[in-house]
Amino acid sequence: MRQRAVGLFTRGVAMGTADVIPGVSGGTMALITGIYDELVGTVAGIDQDLLVALSRGRFREVAQRANLSFLLPLLAGIFTAIVTLAKGIMWLLEYHPIPVWGALTGLIAASLIVVARQVTGWNAPTLVATLVGTAAGYTVTLLVPVETGTEWYKFIGAGLIASVAMILPGISGSFLLVVMGKYQQVLGAVNERDLLIIGLFGVGFAAGILGFSRVLRWLLAHAHSLTMAFLVGLMAGSMRKVWPFRQPHDVPLEGFSCVLPANWNGEVLFVFGLMLVAAVVVLVIERAARSASM
Repeated sequence: MRQRAVGLFTRGVAMGTADVIPGVSGGTMALITGIYDELVGTVAGIDQDLLVALSRGRFREVAQRANLSFLLPLLAGIFTAIVTLAKGIMWLLEYHPIPVWGALTGLIAASLIVVARQVTGWNAPTLVATLVGTAAGYTVTLLVPVETGTEWYKFIGAGLIASVAMILPGISGSFLLVVMGKYQQVLGAVNERDLLIIGLFGVGFAAGILGFSRVLRWLLAHAHSLTMAFLVGLMAGSMRKVWPFRQPHDVPLEGFSCVLPANWNGEVLFVFGLMLVAAVVVLVIERAARSASM
C-alpha cells in the first residue's frame, strides 16, 4: 500500500510539472505512467451519491467511492509540483527555452509510441480518428494569445476550459491559459497565494473536469481504440508547439514556422541529445509502469 502511494505521488509530481508548462499535458503523463483509465474513472465516479454519503458521515463509503487511496497521493503530488516547481520551470523557459522545448519534444514523441500501443488493431476508422486528432491538435497550436480582463467569471471560465485540456493528452491546459491571457494571472496567483483567484479558477476547473471525465469514461469503455487513436493524433498535432527550432514570422501575430537548425553546433547537438534522453526516460517509465501493474 505504501509503495503504491509513493508511486502515485511520483506520478502526480510528473503530472503537476507537465501542467505548469505551456505545450505539455498532465494527461500525457497519466497515460505514459499507466494510470489514465483509472484517473478518468475515479474522477467520473464523483457524483451525487458520493456527496450524500459524505453529508451523512459515511466516510468509509466515501473513501471507497472516491477511490481516495488512489486520488489523495496523486493530488498531493500534483499540488506539490505546481507549488514548488512553478518558479523554476518559468525561469528555465525564460532563460533556457530551446533545451527545455527539446526535452519536451522527445517526451511527446515517445508518448506517441506509448499511446499508439493501446490501439487494438489499426484500421480505416482508427486512421481517420488519428487524422482528425492531428488536425485538432495542430489547429490549437495556431491560436494566438489574447488579453482578457480580470473579472471573476473569466477565471471560472478559464478553469473550465483548462480542465478539459489538462485531462486530454496532447492538449495543454497551460497553453490554453496562455491563449486566453490567463496564464500569468493564474500562475502569479499561485506564487502569491491569492486565494480568491485560485478559488475562482478551482470552481471552474472542478466543474469542467467532473463533467468531461464522464464523457471520457464512456468513450474509453465503448470506443477505446478510436479514442486512443484520436489522442495519438492530438499529441502529434500539438508537437508544433514544443518544437525547439523556430523561424519567427515578420508579422508577430502570425507566429512562427518550425524549421531544422541551419548550423549543427554543440548547442544543437545538446538539444537533440536531450530529446533522445527524454524519449528514453518516457519509454523506461512506461515499461516500469507496465511491469508494476502485472
